Amino acid sequence: MTKKSFIIFDIDDQRYALSVKSVKIIIRSVALTYLSEAPDLLLGLLNLGGEFIPVINIREQFNLPLKTIRVSDRIIIAEASKYTIAFIADSVEDVVELEQEPLDQSVDIFPGIEKFLTGISRYNGRSVLIYDINTLFPEQTIKHITDGLKQIEEPA
Repeated sequence: MTKKSFIIFDIDDQRYALSVKSVKIIIRSVALTYLSEAPDLLLGLLNLGGEFIPVINIREQFNLPLKTIRVSDRIIIAEASKYTIAFIADSVEDVVELEQEPLDQSVDIFPGIEKFLTGISRYNGRSVLIYDINTLFPEQTIKHITDGLKQIEEPA
């Protein structure tokens, strides 16, 4: 099995991994712009040098409870389905080479999030759930969010 480069990040003591090819930059947490009429999956907007990037609520995607953003959190800015998006992780551990083991589709080990998984691996003795960013944040989901933003910005 060949190794590929992944970025490992943590959310609620679980390790996740995305291909480094999809990650543009990782920054420390900053204040977001919150929109009262935003789609449910949109946590807020990140102003990065005058470009507003939608911050997707990855915790909702993973069926985790909402939590207040902390100073120690990291914002991962990535390319997903031809869109630049961001999401918040508790921490970013490392960029590593991992061997991705395929999942046994007959076993329901991660209820609610297995549809996003592409594989599993181990790093420093702990499991790492591997995702394809385009499966985790599909184009229709991001398009729905960005179309919702246009409606908020452009009153009818």
